[in-house]
Amino acid sequence: METEVVEVDLTSPGGLEKAIIRARRTAFVARFIVLRESKRTRAHRAIEMMEWTDFTTVEELAGRFRAAFVENGDNLVPVDRDLRRALAHSFRSLKFFVEEYALRSTLNFIDALEDYERSNQLLFAAEDQPKPGGWRLPMELRKLKVPVGAPAPDKRAARKQKHPAHP
Repeated sequence: METEVVEVDLTSPGGLEKAIIRARRTAFVARFIVLRESKRTRAHRAIEMMEWTDFTTVEELAGRFRAAFVENGDNLVPVDRDLRRALAHSFRSLKFFVEEYALRSTLNFIDALEDYERSNQLLFAAEDQPKPGGWRLPMELRKLKVPVGAPAPDKRAARKQKHPAHP
């Protein structure tokens, strides 16, 4: 899965609207990654594997993220706080960075994590970069990613092969 470079033409018909959708989504995901960096939960594992379309709105994506925490049974107070903060960031930064965020737009969480790592490399010296915490590394996630259309691995069958039942 290669990160796709997205052309942004703010002057074309519908170009600005599409750029705003991309920019808000990118700003939201980037801020959400930062806000949840120090937390560990199984919901993160589900979010890490999420993909979306170019027209997925930030509100739709926030709903999908929240659903992962609900499904996991997490305490929603801190989750809702982080979602609200990330949504607010997507509005605030939009005024200044529409083109930049639209260019950095991704269609999946793994690419968003790679964008986050690139940003950290630009912001911090190699030794001062934040340590990964609540999210797995993109390289590790790519190894786990099941190609679209391929059958999901059967974890139970793999476990049975490792630990066969004793007669």
